[in-house]
Amino acid sequence: MEPISNAITKLKFKGTYGLVGNDQIGSADDRFFYISQVNLNNGGLGSNFGQEFGTNINGVSIDRYANDQITWEKARMLNVGLELGLFGVIDIQADYFTEYRSNILMDRAQIPASMGLQAPLRANVGEASSSGFEFTIDYKDSLSDDLFVSARANFSFATSKYEVYEELDYRNAGLPWRSRIGLNLSQPFGYIAERLFIDEADIANSPLQTFGDYMAGDIKYKDVNEDGVINQLDQAPIGKPYVPEIVYGFGFSAGYKAFDFSVFMQGAARTSFLIEPSNISPFVNERNALNIIANNYWSENNPDPNAFWPRLSVSPVENNEKPSTWWLRDGDFLRLKSIEVGYTFPETKTGFFSNLNARVYCTGLNLLNFSKFDLWDPEMAGNGLGYPPQRVFNLGVQLKF
Repeated sequence: MEPISNAITKLKFKGTYGLVGNDQIGSADDRFFYISQVNLNNGGLGSNFGQEFGTNINGVSIDRYANDQITWEKARMLNVGLELGLFGVIDIQADYFTEYRSNILMDRAQIPASMGLQAPLRANVGEASSSGFEFTIDYKDSLSDDLFVSARANFSFATSKYEVYEELDYRNAGLPWRSRIGLNLSQPFGYIAERLFIDEADIANSPLQTFGDYMAGDIKYKDVNEDGVINQLDQAPIGKPYVPEIVYGFGFSAGYKAFDFSVFMQGAARTSFLIEPSNISPFVNERNALNIIANNYWSENNPDPNAFWPRLSVSPVENNEKPSTWWLRDGDFLRLKSIEVGYTFPETKTGFFSNLNARVYCTGLNLLNFSKFDLWDPEMAGNGLGYPPQRVFNLGVQLKF
């Protein structure tokens, strides 16, 4: 390496491989699977008797069956990486990783109701894999006695998929779109929305939707399996994963004499989210309407089959609150996360303020956002009435004695 030591100032290869266990399975309030949980005072399974059935005795129910075969998850993990320094001013770090996780705790799906079981049966039957890479590039250099520049960029990509998933045999049943095997762990499922119903004749000539009462102006869904009924069997993978597969950021800092300046941007890609209509429905819980709803909703005076909002109602409409492509939105964004400008006053050697280092600065946070989705901040995902990331401006003084 001696002949190129000025060009390659650092070179490191690294790698790890191991088997990792995870006992954080199930929920925090559901532990000790080898012990059954029996509810001896379940009023819902009791019986009423006596005069006018005024006497009640609570029943007994089973919340969980004992299973001493449940164990922790296992993950085979591999990571290989590279650290490279160039010319003493550039530092590159790159990593590639894979993981195969087995013994994932799941509910058994093919238990017939005729067995008379009250609680679901669970076992370590799931398997999933993930892989990805990430890299970071840093640049630092003093171009002169008065000027320095530093910059950083980072990028990561990670994806996952179910290898084994406890589900019905959808592929042989002619319902391949219902299977999660081979799909991302955060892949959303929902109904495919075609448009809004035009009138009662349109409803009469369309497949039956099993989501409560619906009428003209409500969402019309696609009959994926073409059986004349819209139900859970018509749910299919829609959109991109909830968890972004790509996360990145870049920025730089510079200083010239007493002035300094820095900027940083961050973004996410390969992700989508579903608007949650229950969180933004007007009139429900005395809630006001967002501008997009007030300006673009279906009504008899505006029977637009592609209006943003279905017909208005003072109570939730179950048919319109189902997860579907009607509410699916692209979650990719790029945000100007921060900007800072500062000035450092010259240090005095005499007087009352001798050896005092003072700097004034101005910062701005969350100043700009670039996204296809413009109704609210995309990091709020489906809740448009939640608390958004705030745009913040700061003026400050730093003093060092």
